[in-house]
Amino acid sequence: FMDHMVIAVGRRYGSGGHEIGERLAKRLEIPFYDRELVEMASKKSGIAQGVLEIHNERAVQATLLKTKSGAGGQLIGELLFQLQSQIIRELAEESSCVIIGRCANYVLRDRADLFSVFVTAPEEKRVQRIMERNRMCEEDARYAVKKVDRQRREYYDHYTEGRWGEMEGYDLMVDSSILGIDGTAELLEEKARAFAACLV
Repeated sequence: FMDHMVIAVGRRYGSGGHEIGERLAKRLEIPFYDRELVEMASKKSGIAQGVLEIHNERAVQATLLKTKSGAGGQLIGELLFQLQSQIIRELAEESSCVIIGRCANYVLRDRADLFSVFVTAPEEKRVQRIMERNRMCEEDARYAVKKVDRQRREYYDHYTEGRWGEMEGYDLMVDSSILGIDGTAELLEEKARAFAACLV
């Protein structure tokens, strides 16, 4: 197949980034990580997965984790970011893989074998997709798209020195509405293989 390579996929909500990443990983026959990272962080920390889910990819720090002694706790969001970053680095060491979101392009920025992609699409197309996928009315879907994008941007900008969804942070930005989910995965496979060939 190809040499070791880690693909980090950032995505706007409703752009199909998760599905595209999943199909890309299948095409390249490498592991795929998205929500699995929360599960792994839960196992590592002993904090209930449901609690971590609430803080997943959000910068807003509402909950303090109390220490056993009752002394100053740690913000769960901060802890989750540290845990996931550690897990992402371990997974990147282990094998080639596709990682969705979680500032992976920033966490792994020092790796020569990092191929970083951002999946976007026009807002109208994303709203349409969320309406169909989540069976929402247009108003709710539009609200969800704006809200999740804002959360992802705040999260990324909070933990990294970069700006979410801006060209400087990525090797490639792609509009998934042009080629669709499968077509975009195919395009990314081609680009990833070309990238891997340059690593040799």
